[in-house]
Amino acid sequence: MDLDGLRQAAEAGDAGAMRELGHRLCVLEGASSLETPDDVPEAERWLRRALEADPADPVTATLLGGLLLRQHRTVLEFSPLYDGGDARPAWLRSLWGRRAEAFELFGRALDADPAHAAAANGMALLVLDGSTTDDFVCYTGEDIGDDEAEDLDAQDPAWRAEAEHRLRALLALRPRDTMAAANLAAILDEPSPGRKEAPAGAAEDR
Repeated sequence: MDLDGLRQAAEAGDAGAMRELGHRLCVLEGASSLETPDDVPEAERWLRRALEADPADPVTATLLGGLLLRQHRTVLEFSPLYDGGDARPAWLRSLWGRRAEAFELFGRALDADPAHAAAANGMALLVLDGSTTDDFVCYTGEDIGDDEAEDLDAQDPAWRAEAEHRLRALLALRPRDTMAAANLAAILDEPSPGRKEAPAGAAEDR
């Protein structure tokens, strides 16, 4: 079915058509390009409507989570284009809100289907992403207070443990998922946020 046919079916309330339309529109540049913090591209709008129609659908939740992450990264990478003046704090809140919602959506998908590889690996990649508020502040020159920066910055410490748990559950069901295995290894190898490295020679002292 072409896009016009999908739009007609989606407008008529077909949740499957909403999801497929949102999925196809995700590949368009406009799906992840945001002009203002409150923008809702057409792909995002249809995926949200599809999820409202079928809240337990792990595919829709994963597609929407992935799109929100791409929006987050796109604005970070091209933030000099968004010289919004007083709107910059709103950009910060919007961007990190998108990342937090993406994490929740991946978790929702995995609650419905623990073997959903795309959701588990999406959660892992989110946790392994080194993006921080400092990146955005550096690009835009936005001066925000330390309290707000701390709130918007490092991800919830529980995210890493949750991603590890979800990957282990996936690998128990799909032991040949090489991407999940690689992501789990990366999470286990990477120091947790805030964890201090042991001083050199500490192991010998014990």
